Amino acid sequence: MNAVENKREINIIDTTLRNGEQSVGVIFSKHEKIRIVKMLNEVGIPEIEIGTPSLGAMEIEIIKEIVKLNLGCKLFAYCEAEPEDINLAAKTGIKNIIINISTSGIHIKKKYNKNRTWVVNKLRESIRAAKLNNLNFIISAEDATRTDLEFLLKIIHITKKKGAYRFRIGDNASAYDPFRTFLNINTILSMVDFPLEVYTKNDFGMATANGMAAIRAGASSIVVAVNGLGEGTGNAALEEIVMALRYLENVELGIKTSKFREIAEYVAKASARAIPIWKAIVGTNVFAHESGIHADGVLKNPKNYEVFDPGEVGLTRQLVVGKHSGSHTILYKFKEFGIDLTDKEANEILALTRTMSIDLKRSLFDKELMYIYRDYKEKKKKRKEEIESEDEE
Repeated sequence: MNAVENKREINIIDTTLRNGEQSVGVIFSKHEKIRIVKMLNEVGIPEIEIGTPSLGAMEIEIIKEIVKLNLGCKLFAYCEAEPEDINLAAKTGIKNIIINISTSGIHIKKKYNKNRTWVVNKLRESIRAAKLNNLNFIISAEDATRTDLEFLLKIIHITKKKGAYRFRIGDNASAYDPFRTFLNINTILSMVDFPLEVYTKNDFGMATANGMAAIRAGASSIVVAVNGLGEGTGNAALEEIVMALRYLENVELGIKTSKFREIAEYVAKASARAIPIWKAIVGTNVFAHESGIHADGVLKNPKNYEVFDPGEVGLTRQLVVGKHSGSHTILYKFKEFGIDLTDKEANEILALTRTMSIDLKRSLFDKELMYIYRDYKEKKKKRKEEIESEDEE
């Protein structure tokens, strides 16, 4: 990084095993949950949501097993603002919980048919249950971005007074864009001195952008998931947030990002959700170059078109030959095969590869390039023999 490193501390809390598993059709086995939490811990994710005890006996047993691993990160169970849920969490042996409570007018009236007094009472009861069970807690305001600011501040003040780790602002209905997110977080922090965490959804494709806007505004923690996995349209992607913080905010979190592709692949298989080849940070095409101008620039200096080295996230650079390739790519590719071409040969082979690529509607495999080269050499040899034969006559 060229700029001076930003020493600001930003916390990452991963929800792949909790909200990620709430994606329709996704169920992680016990083995998969344990493997994912170990992988996240190994790369240095400081906090991980590992499950929801109220889901039943099997979920509780898995949480117990993960707790017994004695990992270096903080583990959290997720509870609704119900003393019963919190008591269940305490039985797992976990030390940290997230207490979720709806705060918006639409949720209070249409979801629960209650009023704000009921919300405040539920919050106090839940905090009391957490304290009786010696549990540390985060208060999560569901649908906070559609909550009246005055009421939201009241909830934050109670949270602060009762000794929570921090307060989570949930944008569960994707009510904000990055501009509104920045203004909202900045306004709240100007009125109350308490750590804010943001939970952003991706309904408009802005989960990562909203998360970064919140951090720029002063939020100190963000909820993420591997590959952006999550209920509905998903959450801010772990890999996108970490790399954006590193290269856009110059904030280094000490996370071993070289394992990102490996984790992404494992979570993708466990969730039966393929990683799109164009997926930011971990997609296979992130460092694939076909365009002649791009490939030439990358060959001269990768920084011409790459923000960071592919090895930083566990990927490799690919120079692809297809319709948009240039002669420099042909020269480079064949040099990899141990074949030195002249500029004339490279241009002639380039014309052949473009024709085949258009015909097949895709880029070409290395073997196909060698077939083209062999056909080209045979035709060239045959043409030479024909010319020599004509000269003899």
